[in-house]
Amino acid sequence: MTTEGQIKNHFERAQISHLLIRYFRAVDDKRLDIEIIEATFTNDAHIVRRNGSALVGHNDILEGQKKSFARFKATHHVTADYIIDINDNTATIQTNLTAMHLWADDDDNPALNNKHFLAGGILIAKAVKADNSWRICELTNRVVWRTGEGMTEMANFERPKS
Repeated sequence: MTTEGQIKNHFERAQISHLLIRYFRAVDDKRLDIEIIEATFTNDAHIVRRNGSALVGHNDILEGQKKSFARFKATHHVTADYIIDINDNTATIQTNLTAMHLWADDDDNPALNNKHFLAGGILIAKAVKADNSWRICELTNRVVWRTGEGMTEMANFERPKS
């Protein structure tokens, strides 16, 4: 690969990794909105949840993620060790994720007030390039470990609806 090709490849990897970095920054800053979703995901993107269900499309992703993260007073997501393989206008991404979640105060479940849990996993994603811009078309979080209080509540939230 030429030096010019190496620079382009490095630049594209940075663009792709920044999609997830900016997305999780918006989640943690509690400013997730349709503009962030559209800048991160393709129109038909899907986020596959741990239980196998999926959020599909911009509106479903936005509403599902806002509902999920509303349960927390604060979150902190850290991604690291990106492996990005680019083949023309498609890319596969794998990165480690560590996430802290501080439960919001809840009069219906005061036992969780000021409790937190940590989770570690691997994000696996696919991205596509269109109009000289990268977007995530599929995102899956393979949880490797969890620890902390409120795991029953997480399991109940993640159960598929019948």
